Amino acid sequence: MSAVRTDYADQLRHIAHSLAVGKNDQVTNDISERDTLEKVYLFTSGNLEKRFDKLMDEAELLEDKLENLEDLIVKYVREQPLQAYDTGTSDVANFMKWLGQQIDLTPEQRDLTVVLRSRTVTEEVGRRNRMAHVRFQELRSLVEELAAELGINQSLRIRLNPVRLWAVFESTLFLEEEEAPTGGVEVLFYALGNEVRTAVLEPEARAVMRTLSECEPCPLEELHERVDLTAGVAKDELQEILLDSADAGLIAFS
Repeated sequence: MSAVRTDYADQLRHIAHSLAVGKNDQVTNDISERDTLEKVYLFTSGNLEKRFDKLMDEAELLEDKLENLEDLIVKYVREQPLQAYDTGTSDVANFMKWLGQQIDLTPEQRDLTVVLRSRTVTEEVGRRNRMAHVRFQELRSLVEELAAELGINQSLRIRLNPVRLWAVFESTLFLEEEEAPTGGVEVLFYALGNEVRTAVLEPEARAVMRTLSECEPCPLEELHERVDLTAGVAKDELQEILLDSADAGLIAFS
């Protein structure tokens, strides 16, 4: 009985993989007599076309920077089956990763794929962590009121936006600098309401964000001790960073 179940599971995996990439001829022996290969073709071609259209729409930023984008998407959907339980975002992120493995992208093209992949991954993190995301948005409504306590209430707790993702830009396509430094510039993608935003932080602000990720919700006094020790951030500088970060939607208070 176990062998039968194993064979059946293998057969289902074979059929699913073949249909996902439109290899209809590989399921000829698996279809019933009342079905035809033409029906299978109609099913797979419709699914592949929908997948192609969605990827073209999501990858719109790349159209002006990648001449053969359509051909690459066709190749991708033909070779890479859609993941089970795909949410509509993981396919875009996987395509960006696959793209970098297929061709040598320029720094600007790589930054575009970083933006597209990071946005979709951040959206997915938000969906999976919906309760924390909603709770953080509620806390943001108290930012203006609690910000007044920054200089006097050392037990005030600093909370970091739970929906965030670090990435690196290699070019100046999305930066104000005339020249990107060697190794690129770290940027932070994060959710704010129903949007995904990007923040380019100064080194001191990055140190504060990384410290918060290790101890949040972190009392103000403890946060200052930590960042003063690791990054030499003074109290007045920390307060300025926290106010700017709260205004941007990166942190909240409680």
